[in-house]
Amino acid sequence: MTYRHLLLTLICLLVPLQVVTASEEMKMAKDRPLAEHHQLEEPPNWLDERLGEYIPLNTHFTDSNGRRLLLSELIDRPTLIIPVYYRCRNVCNLLLGGLVNAIPDIQLETGEDYRIVTFSIDTAETTEIAAHSKKTFMTALDNSIPDDSWHFLTGDRTNIRLVTDSAGYRFQKKGEDFLHPIAAFVVSDQGKIVRYLNGYRFAPLDLTMALIEASENRVGTPIRKALAFCFSYDPKGRKYVFNLLRVSATVILLTLGSFLTYLILSGRKKRS
Repeated sequence: MTYRHLLLTLICLLVPLQVVTASEEMKMAKDRPLAEHHQLEEPPNWLDERLGEYIPLNTHFTDSNGRRLLLSELIDRPTLIIPVYYRCRNVCNLLLGGLVNAIPDIQLETGEDYRIVTFSIDTAETTEIAAHSKKTFMTALDNSIPDDSWHFLTGDRTNIRLVTDSAGYRFQKKGEDFLHPIAAFVVSDQGKIVRYLNGYRFAPLDLTMALIEASENRVGTPIRKALAFCFSYDPKGRKYVFNLLRVSATVILLTLGSFLTYLILSGRKKRS
């Protein structure tokens, strides 16, 4: 039994139920990946995951205090990036609210180990709107994280498009609203994309693992692999079900293997 299988089995046994819920959201996001108010003829590939590629850190944005700055001034450590628009009446607030719920359970220090950058895809939104949104979600967190650990930005069309295009994130304005993927992504301190997070519910374990990967500048999707190993998708029920037989068999084999190894090593010691 390989170390990879051992790691997957341990993840299966330790992953909380919220990861299963998140996996359902990931499936739903793939089936219906757009935040929308109206039915539209959808262009293909709203989200084209570009793992291992880089977002441009020389792009300019304005923060909620009115300061114009480069992304490189903010992204100097693992960073979770969330494109939204602040006046969204649909899932953007759910997306940010989901993050608020997840932050206390992330096994890293917000601000010290990682940062969060939220930026608006709506060029009409102002610094005041960004500041109001920041105040709302920081209040929801009881201001338990440093003020400079979560940035709410606005920008012009050129700089917004440079970032979203580099991440394969596409959006389209429809009246006063936008069609856009329900997704966020994690980058390293160099702007390297290491993980996409789909759906509006964040699993703290998934976020923690993604940020650790970013700190090591490596691309990976261990939680998705673990879910594929531990869970099978039920197309009728449209949900993931725990694969008890596979996980139980793996645990038994690991236990037997460990016991046999112990017997062999014990026998060698006695003979010597």
